[in-house]
Formats: sequence, structure tokens, C-alpha cells
Amino acid sequence: MRQNSSEGTRLELDRRNGLVVGLCAGLARYFDVDATWLRIAAVIGAVLMTKLAVALYVIGWLLLDDRNG
Repeated sequence: MRQNSSEGTRLELDRRNGLVVGLCAGLARYFDVDATWLRIAAVIGAVLMTKLAVALYVIGWLLLDDRNG
């Protein structure tokens, strides 16, 4: 997928560090943030905007390459 030019890090799933499919862990690795914050945002999004949040999560899961597979 996309290369992060500053670190050479690819945007991809990180199943080894992920809790469900590795989407939040992969995004956290790419943007160099703590995955916990992204997981909290995903849960809040799922509660407030259930259909949209779930749809975005599934789309991200399907589009990103698997780092460990």
C-alpha cells in the first residue's frame, strides 16, 4: 500500500499486535501513536455511529495487506 517516506513504514495490518484483525495496531504503527488511543476511538465510533464505524473498519481490514501473513 502506501509508504511512509520518513520511516519507510508500510500501512498494513498488524495481526501480531492486534486484538481483532490488527487494523488499529497497523494504523498505530504507521502513524507512530499508541494503539490504545485508536482502539478507544474505534469503540466510541462504533457506539455513536455504528453502521459507519463498522463499515469503515471492514473496508480498512479488506484493503490493507497483512504484515504477518
